[in-house]
Amino acid sequence: MARVSLGSKVSSLISIQLARGKVGVEVVASQLHMSRYTLHKKLRREGLTFARLLEDVRRKQALTYMQDRTKPLVEIAEQLGFSELSAFSRAFKRWMGTSPAEYRSVRFS
Repeated sequence: MARVSLGSKVSSLISIQLARGKVGVEVVASQLHMSRYTLHKKLRREGLTFARLLEDVRRKQALTYMQDRTKPLVEIAEQLGFSELSAFSRAFKRWMGTSPAEYRSVRFS
């Protein structure tokens, strides 16, 4: 039986938390029955950080949400836990090299 890595468990918990609203390292750590410090330490052993995992989950979900052209960008930003559309737009541009609106118009037109 294959063991699931801590990084995979944390990513799954991040996805669940995003669906409910805000994501916090404290909540994820407590769900794994460990302190925030222990979670950071164990992730570091896997070469990961909580922030990196959160970024990866957000990026993957953003690409999925972008396929629904009826979903407003502001709603996508909200669902991904960004405080405002501009923060989502900056992150998206960093991930994909283009703004969300440009990506959507080129990719799904």
